[in-house]
Amino acid sequence: MTMFSKTMRLVGDLDDEFYDDERQRDVWNEASAVGMQLFVWVSLIAAAVLPWVAGRTGSWIALGVLVAYLTIVFAVLGYAKSRGLDMYAQQNLRRPRIFLATALYLAGACAAIATLVLGQGGGNPPFSLGMVVGGTIGFSAAAIGLTRKRRLDRENERHAEYLERLELDGE
Repeated sequence: MTMFSKTMRLVGDLDDEFYDDERQRDVWNEASAVGMQLFVWVSLIAAAVLPWVAGRTGSWIALGVLVAYLTIVFAVLGYAKSRGLDMYAQQNLRRPRIFLATALYLAGACAAIATLVLGQGGGNPPFSLGMVVGGTIGFSAAAIGLTRKRRLDRENERHAEYLERLELDGE
């Protein structure tokens, strides 16, 4: 077991007797997954909003939130990989929630950086920043819509093929 895995086991308190009961472990793992997802969405939304509502100070906080977000996400992915589970190989990364998370991340990062680089003291970010963030969100929304439409088209096609097979079998 690597030092990283040992450290993550210590952080997660995984050797506690609480985990001896299979049901408790499963329920706790599900609750932890819900907590992780809640952290992801709250962090991304906060990072996207802070530069707009709190100017330069909010931008610094947003960058700190995004660094904490990335640190925790990479620790979770690293621990899973150290235990033989590669999330990139196990799931489809072209899903609407991934596009939305990426859009929020980029909106927060771009707004924070632009506010710190282009902003005037402590006021609102400039109009051009709004165009960049709006374009990012608009592009992401279009990508989500396109992905969803393609998925629905595939499902409709499969359903039509299924109905066609039923008709052929019935004749």
